[in-house]
Amino acid sequence: MRWVKYKQLIENFFSLSVLNALNVLLPLVTLPYMLHVVGKANYGAYSYIYAIVQYVILFSTYGFNFSATKQISQCRDDKEAVSRIYNAVTASKALIAVFLSVGLLLCGKFVFKDGIGTLMFVYGLGMVIGDVLTPIWLFQGMEKMKYMTIVNASSKILFTILIFIVVRERDDYQLLISLNSSGYLLAGVLSLILVHRQFHLRLHWTRWSDICVQLKEGSAVFGSTFGMNLYRNANVIILKQFVSDDIVGLYSAAEKVIKGFQSIISPAAQALFPHLSLRFKDKPMGENMRLLRKISLSFTAVVLMVTALVYLFAPLISDILCGREFSACVPLIRIMTLVILFGEVNYLVGIVGLINMNGQRYFFQSVIITGVFSVVFMLLMTPRWGGAAAAWAMSLSEMLLFVFCLFSLYRINKRV
Repeated sequence: MRWVKYKQLIENFFSLSVLNALNVLLPLVTLPYMLHVVGKANYGAYSYIYAIVQYVILFSTYGFNFSATKQISQCRDDKEAVSRIYNAVTASKALIAVFLSVGLLLCGKFVFKDGIGTLMFVYGLGMVIGDVLTPIWLFQGMEKMKYMTIVNASSKILFTILIFIVVRERDDYQLLISLNSSGYLLAGVLSLILVHRQFHLRLHWTRWSDICVQLKEGSAVFGSTFGMNLYRNANVIILKQFVSDDIVGLYSAAEKVIKGFQSIISPAAQALFPHLSLRFKDKPMGENMRLLRKISLSFTAVVLMVTALVYLFAPLISDILCGREFSACVPLIRIMTLVILFGEVNYLVGIVGLINMNGQRYFFQSVIITGVFSVVFMLLMTPRWGGAAAAWAMSLSEMLLFVFCLFSLYRINKRV
């Protein structure tokens, strides 16, 4: 039967759908509560430290979520090779994380402004450790997304439960990072258990030469992911320099709503990455391009429908997810609905398409230009527009990246 051919792909899609459903449903419970208890200003202060921790994770993740996924997918039946990649990538992530964390602590008074910010960052290092121990790229490459769902769902559920137990008054915002760390650490421990039991892999010392190989493999993709995060995660940090914590909190809440809806759609593209990596391996470029075009058209139609619904029902969505006192989020949510459309299509065309077709260089160039555009736009417009500048920066950046990705695919297709 035809469906058997795609059984693993369908299973992965549903596993990721369950995870992303939690990404949407849990904020329905936690976000209004957090905003109500700690307030806009304290939520903004928490979001600032959270963004810094996420940058440490971004750097330590390097380009491994794509370069290592691709390697694992193409040699999944070679246990020795998989073990070598697993240990080398984990060691690489740990080295980068230690270097960056120590550097930030040494520069604490410049980065965190006060002792409370530094302490919150220390609490947040559990997130970094948990991320190092959680090999999302291994689960993706082996096309065993159900393990990724188990790990991440456990982390998010623990975080949700702890919020209602621990966060009871305004000053408890300082503990939110600790709760995030608890979830990440649980994910790391569960990952070690699953990796050992399901794939019979263990962490051990690895050769420096293997680490260097992985750093080289992930370098081009790292440049791309870093460029993307210049406009996807830097907005909160830049906003903090120009506006009050209240405005940072409003923008952070609106951004979380948008990312929640993106997570509804993203399972399809995420499941396709390792699947197409294997399919593209020995096929002619022209055939691969036609397959990508066919998938992209169907995918875009679905994303466009979700985008339109979010725009139309933004006031209702804001009331449910953020609370009526955060009605100022509505214009920001509507501006950023374009992120849902172009962000998801960019993932499919840029990451699933270009990277699997060995077009990392084109994608890297595109996202670096886009990232620089976003930062410059933020620096110029935030003093005038406040939080709206961050919303427009994200939407315009995704649109610009989409244009660059299409042009890159055209260049590759022209060579065929």
